[in-house]
Amino acid sequence: MAPPETPTRSLSPAWWLLYGVLCGLAGAGLLAYLMAPPRGHAIELEAAPTYSFVSIPVTAVTRTPWPTEAPLWININEATLQDLQKLPNIGPATAQAIVAYRERYGLFTALEDLQNVAGIGPKTYAGLLGFITLESE
Repeated sequence: MAPPETPTRSLSPAWWLLYGVLCGLAGAGLLAYLMAPPRGHAIELEAAPTYSFVSIPVTAVTRTPWPTEAPLWININEATLQDLQKLPNIGPATAQAIVAYRERYGLFTALEDLQNVAGIGPKTYAGLLGFITLESE
């Protein structure tokens, strides 16, 4: 007995044409990819700048001695700008702030109220405690 015949199917010319076009497009895409110049520029990294330290001679810091003519106690309710500037760590701006606070809110009723003045924090206040009072001489 003879083997049964398998039916053969032939593809129509339209399928062969489609296959040829797709292969041609794939080949053209591959060729375009391989022939294209590289995109963008290569990233070039520069070394970080180096700094060299220059030695600067240190000069001695001189401190202004405490004025000998300053009174032992300064009444912060009666002191002038010049009197307030004789206190340690009180410059012209802070002295002006003390006077402005006194003019706006009235006389200080407690030494602790001095900490409400702009520029006088806990450290400055602690340094002033041995020099300020609310009592007249």
